[in-house]
Amino acid sequence: MTAKKRKAPSSGRAALLGLSLLLAAGLYALFFPQSDFSTWERRYLSSAPSAPSVADWRLDSEVEAYLSDRVPLRHILVNVDSSVQALTGRRTQLGAWPAAGALVEEPLTVSLNSLERRLKQFGALAEEAGCAWSLIVPPTHGYLLRERMEPLLSALYERETPVYEALSAEPAYLPLNSLFAVAGDDVYYQTDHHWTLKGAYLAYSAFCAEAGRTPLTLAAFRASEYGGFRGTTWSRSGLPWPLTDTLRGAEPDGGVTLTISDNGEVYDHLLFPEQAGGWDGYALYLNGNHGTLTIENPAAPEGTLLVFKDSFANCLLPLLSGSWRTVIAVDARYEGRSFRQVISEAGQVDRLLFVYSADSVMNDTVVARKAR
Repeated sequence: MTAKKRKAPSSGRAALLGLSLLLAAGLYALFFPQSDFSTWERRYLSSAPSAPSVADWRLDSEVEAYLSDRVPLRHILVNVDSSVQALTGRRTQLGAWPAAGALVEEPLTVSLNSLERRLKQFGALAEEAGCAWSLIVPPTHGYLLRERMEPLLSALYERETPVYEALSAEPAYLPLNSLFAVAGDDVYYQTDHHWTLKGAYLAYSAFCAEAGRTPLTLAAFRASEYGGFRGTTWSRSGLPWPLTDTLRGAEPDGGVTLTISDNGEVYDHLLFPEQAGGWDGYALYLNGNHGTLTIENPAAPEGTLLVFKDSFANCLLPLLSGSWRTVIAVDARYEGRSFRQVISEAGQVDRLLFVYSADSVMNDTVVARKAR
């Protein structure tokens, strides 16, 4: 007797099942709404589709994005999916990659032409300011770990080598690759793309030596630390890894004044412990990112240091304020003025410093526009 073959589910039934699941997720989101901001992913979730109508409802990208963000137990589903991709060798599909016991950002999108243009812009700005300039572009964490990765990932990070070779041809560039390579794994956080206090202190010491100033020892600063930190690299990975870091900061031991131009607030400290336990623990340094801030330290040697920066400088600036009486820091992402306007309005500047990640130098269109 021949066994009857089971009929495969029709495409109509499969579509009906899919729509039913989406509808159930939508109803769940409607009656059990989540917060609009995901502290885990450090982003705002998709908003509800505009002007929904049962009559002309269709599955478009807006609806799909909303339901994807609001699906029940989404956190767990993302953790499982990311873990499977990492364990099956498909980690390159994740937003950040596990490698050598840490989570690292994807390799750089290399644009040597953009890099060359940016270096010319920085040099022209220093000439306009009438002072010497320096450039700090730390090597990426992934690039430092490339020799300890599996061959596929290692080859991808090896493509960053021409970036550091091109930077080394610029006299104002402060090379940190060799210094970081021998300093150990703790120059970067395991869960975040920023350097640690140790990494920032190495850069501070090297810069002071180049600028003809004696760097203070770390013992000369007031240090503090806060455990349980998980950075943005961990958030982007989607992995449930139980990795945590300890945030460490250092600031001059009293006497400083921090003025933030965004809101006119004035503080007598540079570290903000109340931020350490929040969703953006990195805001411990300088209370987060701001357009322009000024640090005054009467106990420091005379001179004004003007810094154009991204978030990499946030941990570095409190150290720099121990060696310069006035430090002015400008983040193009939050500052309306061009770099030339800033220089014009800053008055007498003794030295210019650019502190950027390699990605910002090559690919940040805001920096490119403001530096013209």
